[in-house]
Amino acid sequence: MTRDSFDVVCLFGFSPHFLQITDFLDAASVECNVVFGPRQQDSIESLNLSASVKKLCVQSLSDASFQEIGVRHRQSLGISFGSPFIFTQKDIDDFRGQLINSHGAPLPEFKGGGGFSWRILQRDKRGSILMHYVTTKIDEGAYAFRKDFIFSDEERMPCDLQKRQLKEEFEHLTPWIKQVISGQITLDQSASSLIPQDGPDSYFPRISSDLHGCINWSLSMQDLESFVLAFSKPYSGSFTFIKGQKVRIIDLAIERECYMHPFTYGLILHADPESFLISCNGGIMLLKRDSLSADANDLRIKSGDRFYTPDSVLQKALLSRVFYKPDGLVTRDYTSRQES
Repeated sequence: MTRDSFDVVCLFGFSPHFLQITDFLDAASVECNVVFGPRQQDSIESLNLSASVKKLCVQSLSDASFQEIGVRHRQSLGISFGSPFIFTQKDIDDFRGQLINSHGAPLPEFKGGGGFSWRILQRDKRGSILMHYVTTKIDEGAYAFRKDFIFSDEERMPCDLQKRQLKEEFEHLTPWIKQVISGQITLDQSASSLIPQDGPDSYFPRISSDLHGCINWSLSMQDLESFVLAFSKPYSGSFTFIKGQKVRIIDLAIERECYMHPFTYGLILHADPESFLISCNGGIMLLKRDSLSADANDLRIKSGDRFYTPDSVLQKALLSRVFYKPDGLVTRDYTSRQES
């Protein structure tokens, strides 16, 4: 270890990379604290971290158990991966600016959450591994590390993008983090060293499959395909209704382009034991039966039936927003001004 190395590191949130990082810290005899919210506890426990790692499940960073670490009086480094906490200026000052956040989407174009789903919706193939300095504004800080890549056409679902993202981070980001921890790389925030975020910025809020994943059958075929994929695995899938039953769809593909009258949208033109052909805006789409799931095991779907989503459900999705707090999901319904 060098003179500039850290003697305590705090990992905020959750990431599969925590296992590799904490093992490195353990071998280097650097104190490690993993700080997370109640909703992340099961994920943290699944990592089976070393007994030497201090795990702190807290509601906020003002919690006494976190304050007892005393980061302000030590050579401290803070690394955030999906932290459920909003960092204040005091938190930043306590770490003396040595507080960085991982963001798995290009910045400043994709600030906020739900990065994989939003990029699928936008049909944006850009991937990015980056660490930026934490400021009091969300995803605003200058870059500490960045490497871009392109997702392939075969990487269609969020689970595909997530797998590729983790692979790229494992190869490029975790070695960089180890160099920062050991003092081989210095987090220099002098004006001449900072790499500011450049270009027009956009903020995309978090989205929920259960709330926002309702299918609007008037969308174009291209937008329908990207919409269904955006809420697909590892999420629960987009949803719609047929014969009064709610069903979920995890994949939908364009079969052929042709004119279809709006009154036919969602109509099942053909059904066989393997798949359905559905009339859509701009042509016909293919839905395989194994990409469809329903709560009712006895639901029989045949040619002439129709997929539909009530206008009230579509409107609620547009007028509701979700927020992920340390202890779970909070939904704000602006149609009724309720929070749950």
